[in-house]
Amino acid sequence: MKPCLIDLSSRAKFRLTGADRERYLNGQVTNQVKLATPEKAIEACVCNVKGKLEGVVHITRSADGEAFWIDGPPELRDSLFARLGRYIIADDCELEDVTDDFGLVHALGEWPDLPGAVWKASNRWGMPGEDLWVERDSLPKILSAGTPTDAEALEDLRIRNGSPRWGAEWNADTLPAEVRLDERAVDFHKGCYVGQEVVSRLESVGRVNRLLVAIEAITDGGVATVGAEVFSADDSSGEKPSGMVTSVTSDGRRALAIVKRDLSEPETKLVLRENEGKLGSQIWEVRTLGSGGA
Repeated sequence: MKPCLIDLSSRAKFRLTGADRERYLNGQVTNQVKLATPEKAIEACVCNVKGKLEGVVHITRSADGEAFWIDGPPELRDSLFARLGRYIIADDCELEDVTDDFGLVHALGEWPDLPGAVWKASNRWGMPGEDLWVERDSLPKILSAGTPTDAEALEDLRIRNGSPRWGAEWNADTLPAEVRLDERAVDFHKGCYVGQEVVSRLESVGRVNRLLVAIEAITDGGVATVGAEVFSADDSSGEKPSGMVTSVTSDGRRALAIVKRDLSEPETKLVLRENEGKLGSQIWEVRTLGSGGA
């Protein structure tokens, strides 16, 4: 059976070279850049000075170790490139946009054994896999070695594993901790980076007021839609929503939502309201993120 391959070539892709590349990049992202190797990619947040997200990226190194490869959401190609290069002043490094020059393939589970291919361990969609950066003209041959993954099935997988997506769970007004990226994409012991003061303060002495949760219908007939308002099952008034559904699986019975912190504990019971109508009668329950239950 051929491995499942996902074509991520539409993602924004950048290359950072130069003697100061590691020091510079470490000052721009939340995770520890030295952990990115030719065999492993790391996830990191790119923040502004207020600690809010300007991007979520994966970072790895070239096979010879002389460059960092960075990929991020395709919608943020221009803004991410500008942001990552903004502070290059006297630094000996160069940032290039190589989006159109390279393909990016991700393998779930097993990956094809291809001559000269350097697969890099990479966690996307809340589960481990492998990335492969390739020249654009080699992309069709690489993809033919695997089985394409259906977009709907991939979105269901992302939601079940609680992996936040740009434009759905996070935007430019989101703090990393609100979508739980502080649990996997932030190193609280590394040196200074843009936005560190806010990110670190929230971890040490504060907390965010809203959180990403996975929810699942536990009564028959429960189907969610994006944008539905979330209420505590104990709130019969329907006056003050405590959150909003952000992503829904194809069957409508599992979803991601951003809710007030006091509704974020697993097994918390919820009800939804569609289009400012009446509160639904179906009961939803908060699941542990990444459990596959939602």
